[in-house]
Amino acid sequence: MPHPGPLLTDLYKLALLEAYAAHGMAETAVFELFVRNLPARRGFLMAAGLAQVLEFLTALRFMPDELDWLHETGRFTRGSMAQLSALRFTGDADASPEGTVFFPDETIIRITAPLPQAQLVETRLMNLLHFQTLTASKEARMVLAAPGRVLVDFGLRRPHRAGAGRGRHRYRRRAAGQ
Repeated sequence: MPHPGPLLTDLYKLALLEAYAAHGMAETAVFELFVRNLPARRGFLMAAGLAQVLEFLTALRFMPDELDWLHETGRFTRGSMAQLSALRFTGDADASPEGTVFFPDETIIRITAPLPQAQLVETRLMNLLHFQTLTASKEARMVLAAPGRVLVDFGLRRPHRAGAGRGRHRYRRRAAGQ
């Protein structure tokens, strides 16, 4: 299965890239992902999904078919399309190591990058870290609650595939050979 690309984001993030390009905005931005609070009796989380985050950031680029799709929307200028074509992640990602226990208000990952890059990757990073961290944390709590026992979790029935939030029209067009 191909690695989900930069179109796995919210449309407004792409619109912001257009605005940033139009105004020459590329200064450094910093964002941190953290949890504000946890439900009662769930006092910790376990960091997970960080390897996938690094894979995503390393491979970040718009493929020709993605650029074609964006161009067909009529929402983007030639100048911003050229910038999207050349876009690569050049920032820094500082993260807790995989499996680190963390608590509310502790940063799981900090991204420092040019504003368009930081803005673009935010949604996918939350997508990658949320489910992985949720699952790892639940598993850790299960092991603590039942030490030495064999445990079974039917969690595979719950997760969404990476593209679950995408509109279906993109897949129909590809299936029709357009």
